[in-house]
Amino acid sequence: MVQSGKNKKTVTVIICLNLILFTLLVVDISIFYYKYSNSITYNKVDYQKNSQFLLDKYSGEFEALNKDKDKFQSFLDSNLIGDIYLLKTDIESNLNLLASSNHGDEKRLKRDCGEIFNHNFKKIFYSKQVLPENKINICLFEKKHDYIMGLSVSFYHTVSDSHDSEFKQWVLKNVAPYFILTGVITIFLILAALWSINRYYDLRAEYIKDKLKLKNELKEIKKQLYIDPLTNLSNKTTLMNNLKKLDKPKVIILDIDDFGVMNDYYGKDICDAILVYIAGLISDFATTNKMKAYCLGADRFALVENGEFIVEKYEDLANELIGRFKGRMTSIKVPNSSDSISIEIHTTIGFSVDEDDTLMKATTALKVAKNTGKDYVCYFKGLNKKDEYKIQIERSLMIRQAIIGDKVLPYYQPIFDRDGNITKYESLIRMINSDEILSPHKFLDIAKKIKRYTELQKKVVEKAIDELSQNLNLVLSVNLSGRDMIDGDVSLTILKLLANNDVADRLIFELVEDENLENVERIEKFIDKVKKMGVRIAIDDFGSGYSNFSYILKLKPDFIKIDGSIIKNIDSSNDSYMITRAIVYFARDLGIKTVAEYIHSADVLDICKKLGVDEFQGFYLGAPGEKVEM
Repeated sequence: MVQSGKNKKTVTVIICLNLILFTLLVVDISIFYYKYSNSITYNKVDYQKNSQFLLDKYSGEFEALNKDKDKFQSFLDSNLIGDIYLLKTDIESNLNLLASSNHGDEKRLKRDCGEIFNHNFKKIFYSKQVLPENKINICLFEKKHDYIMGLSVSFYHTVSDSHDSEFKQWVLKNVAPYFILTGVITIFLILAALWSINRYYDLRAEYIKDKLKLKNELKEIKKQLYIDPLTNLSNKTTLMNNLKKLDKPKVIILDIDDFGVMNDYYGKDICDAILVYIAGLISDFATTNKMKAYCLGADRFALVENGEFIVEKYEDLANELIGRFKGRMTSIKVPNSSDSISIEIHTTIGFSVDEDDTLMKATTALKVAKNTGKDYVCYFKGLNKKDEYKIQIERSLMIRQAIIGDKVLPYYQPIFDRDGNITKYESLIRMINSDEILSPHKFLDIAKKIKRYTELQKKVVEKAIDELSQNLNLVLSVNLSGRDMIDGDVSLTILKLLANNDVADRLIFELVEDENLENVERIEKFIDKVKKMGVRIAIDDFGSGYSNFSYILKLKPDFIKIDGSIIKNIDSSNDSYMITRAIVYFARDLGIKTVAEYIHSADVLDICKKLGVDEFQGFYLGAPGEKVEM
């Protein structure tokens, strides 16, 4: 590529130089032709004879005026053809100017016909000088009795052909200056062209280099966003995207039993080695069976294929896969050591061959398999519906009572700047059930299913704005989903509350992932309205799910909150480190502040600071609480 660039540059220089030189040649030929065509004549002009005729005429006038130099001067003042001079030699043989048509301008005489002052005038003095613009100057002086009379006159100069005795002088005076000028201009143009070409190719090379670098960086970022950094398998986001392209998907989900307990017992390094080992085994199994392998999370994997297959095939595959672990001791190498340990790994499998909601159904089958202690379960209609419906009834009653009894409350988690100062709080929804404070994962999904989610979200926003109204130094961020922004009830409530309370400039909406985030047009309209009122926007959990760079460019947020799943491993995973660095650089170039979630140790905090993250949030710095402390 470098050699190709040099060749192109050389060709460009050669073409450019040829064009300049060709243009120079055309211009010079045109100048020569124009000058030559205006000066050529086939009848030779006798300049001395013409000059002698004029001189004789003035000499006759001088004789007619009785050689009176004063009268002759008056005559010259009113009758002028060329410069006429009347001179006389004194006793020291020096020429003195007596009269002239240019009022005694002796300097002009010496300039045009200076050689006469060294002439003895035993014969006529005659000289000619070729001038520019096709002119020739003639000097003719002769002795008239006691006087010397002469003239300096310019004639239109002509040449007969290139063999003319005056041709070389004509060229030097009429054409050569233009040739020199065009030559100088040509040199300037060549230098300018060479500079421009070098500059162009330098800038082009720099542009190509930057473009290639950016392309590689974006490719790497995209890879990190869609590839699990530990196992190097495609992640859940990739799986979700790929499932949309399949018309008859079949999904097998494998989960490592008691992985959390294993992690506590063996430690993170050993368990990471276990995951890498299983990922390799799953990948080989997928290749053998012409399937695609995915890593769905810390201890869960998926196998996917597309086509018409019977349930029995997947039962055989599940048995084969489980058979690779069940009752066997697996040797795992201890990281940074030559030792190995033997671990018995148990797995559970759920799979689905339905064409609709295949991943969800395979996940449901996995849950049933775990709850019933089976090695694997295939999803079928009605699977686990009874138990699910019972739980739904219990929690829907709890949600209803919480809304009526005002038991929906916010918890506030502080967000810190680089100096350790609290800049704002994130408002997190909680629910009181008897004496227990419930986290959102225990009631939000049910609330959506029973259509009580809107009431919960309105409560959250109302309480946040009420807190801002009471505490004028407080800045709060509130989570909003795509559903909230396109829901007329919630969005209208938000706009009314903002219009009636002067708190918009201290309120931040964090956009959280849901399926409605793809409805960008309606979301953009809502964001545009609240931004005009002073609200700022943050993208929550960036680096997972639907998060993508085009989404950032469309919504133009003020903050990007980097997903905790990336931050939590930043002190041990180079991939997490590289992803975080890329997001920080990307955000900084767009003037967007970054917030690191899940700060769980001093090491993680220090690394995030060194990478240039602006703000920090996590249990290491401050857990969510009922009150704010400003």
